[in-house]
Amino acid sequence: MFKKSISLLLILFVVLFAAVGCGGNDVNKKEAKNGEQVKEKDQKITKKEKYGGTFKGRLASDPPTLDPAHATDTTSSRVIRNIFDGLVQYNKDLEIVPAIAKSWDVSKDGLTWTFNLRKDVTFHNGNKVTAEDVIYSFTRIVDPDTMSERAGLFEDVKGVEAYQNGKADKVSGFKKIDKYTVRIQLKRPFTPFLQVLAMENASIVSKEAVKKYGDQFSQHPVGTGPFKFTSWKHDSKVVLEKFEDYYVDGRPYLDKVEYKVIADNTTAFASYEQGSIYQMDSDIPSGQVERIMDPNGEFADDYSLVNRLGTYYLGFNTQKAPFDNPKVRKALNYAVNRQVIAQVLRHGTVKPAQGILPPGMPGYNPDLEGYTFNMKKAKKLLAEAGYPNGLPGTYELAYNTSKSHQKIAVAVQRNLKELGVDVKLVNTDWGTYINKVDKGDTQIFRLGWIADYPDPDNFLYVLFHSDNAGSGGNYSFYKNPAVDKLLEKARRMKPGKERLELYQKIEKKIMDDAPWIPVYYYSTHVLVKPFVHGYTFTPQTPLELTDVWLDPSHQ
Repeated sequence: MFKKSISLLLILFVVLFAAVGCGGNDVNKKEAKNGEQVKEKDQKITKKEKYGGTFKGRLASDPPTLDPAHATDTTSSRVIRNIFDGLVQYNKDLEIVPAIAKSWDVSKDGLTWTFNLRKDVTFHNGNKVTAEDVIYSFTRIVDPDTMSERAGLFEDVKGVEAYQNGKADKVSGFKKIDKYTVRIQLKRPFTPFLQVLAMENASIVSKEAVKKYGDQFSQHPVGTGPFKFTSWKHDSKVVLEKFEDYYVDGRPYLDKVEYKVIADNTTAFASYEQGSIYQMDSDIPSGQVERIMDPNGEFADDYSLVNRLGTYYLGFNTQKAPFDNPKVRKALNYAVNRQVIAQVLRHGTVKPAQGILPPGMPGYNPDLEGYTFNMKKAKKLLAEAGYPNGLPGTYELAYNTSKSHQKIAVAVQRNLKELGVDVKLVNTDWGTYINKVDKGDTQIFRLGWIADYPDPDNFLYVLFHSDNAGSGGNYSFYKNPAVDKLLEKARRMKPGKERLELYQKIEKKIMDDAPWIPVYYYSTHVLVKPFVHGYTFTPQTPLELTDVWLDPSHQ
């Protein structure tokens, strides 16, 4: 029953997402047309002819890590999901499907999960994957010595707390039933538990490789995925190669994957035009957006616009004055013109955000009032907070290096100047930036959140529960005991209307406290060369490249 409920939740998500669409861009029709063309062409190409070639992708920054236990960003995850697999994974429709686990069962009370593993899965170093590897991988995440930023993913597993406090030498909730069967015992129900296991952080890692490389495992990752790690020249390129013994229908089609690190979007776009990279998504230079979106233009066969389960936002460090004052935070919310950012800077391809949960996410509330641009109201609130002449001093608005982020930061800077708030803009590379945000070394900062799994828990609990302050996801260091209690209740409820209504209530409470300035809901411009087939970008993320193949003429 519990398993069935999760499936229903995922179906609900897909239906909702399809209903939202993206005004002004007939992506669905274009994709259907392209699909027919590819299908017709596929019939003329044998499976054998699909093998070979190198996929040349782009990363907008150097990955902070390639260790699943420490990944908290989409850049790292894009590479990690090609090197590692978990027990389960998502398909193109965001349905949970088997991976290393061929099947699973859950008890009626939702507390006992039993996973039956495939017997033909091997690590890239040749070792067979067994139940012990699964238990090792999950225990490693919650081990205090690992210092995983994602340890909270398994906080509901029985015995984790005792293990972390040194009162037990193992996690009692992780049990080996036999060589290929694992049982996980929860101490309380957690509705999205199966979705958590589909996250990159829950990937199964090689114990032997972790012991061999220690703190350098991130530089020498060993998993079970379709591609094995070859090399990583920082700030330049990550290279992967096919894994001949991959358990899903043998090796992937591609021989190699090269991810080139190109931070500047103008440079990246030029590289795409020249053919030195085959894929570019998001961060398209503003001067090129109309050109790539032209349905009759040169990129007509390359381009699609994908709505995302994500929100672009500015956060406040709510523990630092004057942003510890809710009225100050509300004033700045009213001072930011989201409509201009969405229509002018993002060319009308995104929707201004009125809340935290994006359209398509179960629990999204289209009637949430949010904050509209109202400078008069902003000044009134600032005066009520004790600052009738604006905030004294200068405050930092931090963002990671990107021209598109910079343009938004400049627009916000102008808005706040009109309010009487001076901000200086500070930009750094992604690795340095995320470390800065993790530590709370911020005043106002830019971030975005793309759902790890399609459940409101992944937004509201992860990003706003006080236990997750800092690197856990609550970068605003927001704390509201009443919200904490409601979030804890909601994540244990069975899927359904009552649970989603509670999340809407929680979202409204958080918006009233204003730890964020939600700016817009994500969509992504996706460019993929027409000779690349099987590249799938879901509302969450691009899938692993297992099924990607190149026209024989481009291999």
